[in-house]
Amino acid sequence: MSMKEWIDMDIDQLELLDVTDVEKARVKQHVLKKREKAPIWRNMAVAAVIIVGTSTATGFAFPSLASQIPFMDNVIHFFNDAERDYKDFETFSTDVGLAQTSNGMTIMIDNAVYDGTNITVSFAIETEHDFNDDLDVRAVNWFNIVGATGSGGTSKISKISDNRYVGVTSFTPHFKESQHPEVIEVTWEPEAFYSLSNDVEVEGDWSFAFSLNRLEGDLQLVNETVQQEGVSFTLQSIEFTDVSTVISYEQIVSDELLEKWPSVTPVFYIKDDLGHVYMDGLGGGGKSPDNGKTFYGTTDFGTIQEGASQLIIQPVEIASLMSGKGHIEIELEPIVIDLDK
Repeated sequence: MSMKEWIDMDIDQLELLDVTDVEKARVKQHVLKKREKAPIWRNMAVAAVIIVGTSTATGFAFPSLASQIPFMDNVIHFFNDAERDYKDFETFSTDVGLAQTSNGMTIMIDNAVYDGTNITVSFAIETEHDFNDDLDVRAVNWFNIVGATGSGGTSKISKISDNRYVGVTSFTPHFKESQHPEVIEVTWEPEAFYSLSNDVEVEGDWSFAFSLNRLEGDLQLVNETVQQEGVSFTLQSIEFTDVSTVISYEQIVSDELLEKWPSVTPVFYIKDDLGHVYMDGLGGGGKSPDNGKTFYGTTDFGTIQEGASQLIIQPVEIASLMSGKGHIEIELEPIVIDLDK
């Protein structure tokens, strides 16, 4: 099913099924709109007031303005947690500094970074409307990349005061023959923002476009394969950038296993020899040219802790009937990487 079909789906017509905790966690990694509630931020003085007509949209670039508004001072700091460390994001990201206002909502793109595989964008929202704690966004094209054949990833939006929200999205675009360009063109056209708990939806006219240069990274080839119960998993490479660590992999699933379980995708448990945990059962983006038999994927996490000399990567395959109908887990042998860094 395409992303547009997911977005346009009539949820009132769906047959609801029980879903296990493991499958909830698995779906969480592949759905674009993932929200998290944040503590209410301290009282903040607004350094600038933006006044526009209700039905018109105003756009402007505002690096200097953003620095004067407290809640726009490094949005990414709101999202540093055990799941992902963004400590180097501000230093090495591009200051996008774009904002547009429509129907009482100002959307501001703060910073973005392209590590050669994945893209991370931080943004903020100021609104006159009451969305409660569960503001979400509707968009046919979620951060579209010119020339990409598709993308997948996650997004979080957190409330920080009565009328302000911050967000971060990370996604992996897919290109023909897995060729990632040196410069990418990014567009984003949110159509509406809504709250299910407060039964509010606000449509508007927002449209953003910006480009990002690829960060230089150190690529370490691995090409190590582990096999178990009809799955052959090959860790192809690991790349180290200033903001992230990216692993690339390929897996082949036997016809016999796919007959029983039509979806077989990995989650990862990754730690170093010092005990630092980087991933704890999380997945990543990928694509399959043959309905799941061959799967090419990437996943990324934060930078490696200083002093670590080995990375231990354990793939666990989630073989599923999908729709909460059942699954099994297939544990593969850990792959130990000696770090060249």
